[in-house]
Amino acid sequence: MQEMIIQKKAYDYCKWLLNHTAKFPKSFRFSVAVRIENAILDFVESVNIANMRKDKIPPLKRADEALSRLRLLLRLSYEMQFINLQSYEYSSSQIAELGRLLGGWLKNPAHTGGKEP
Repeated sequence: MQEMIIQKKAYDYCKWLLNHTAKFPKSFRFSVAVRIENAILDFVESVNIANMRKDKIPPLKRADEALSRLRLLLRLSYEMQFINLQSYEYSSSQIAELGRLLGGWLKNPAHTGGKEP
């Protein structure tokens, strides 16, 4: 069940985020925006792959790395004023929630193929 929740939340946040990166200044659209887009897409893909695999640990660790990159890039985007405070706060809350869900999935061996991380 937790797997389905994280997939839905990640997908919804991905759609929201892609709409925001499209509004980045043109000079940063092909650098910072692309890296943000790649990080969220990597996260969504890794979570989906983990849900299909028996050994879920490797894709869940990739998802964790993508979330870490995303956190850093969004802070940079806020500080460079590519996104406003309200968007940054919303984004931070979504990343925190996705991180909690991902952490719970990683810590529960029954949901990771029966192996401890």
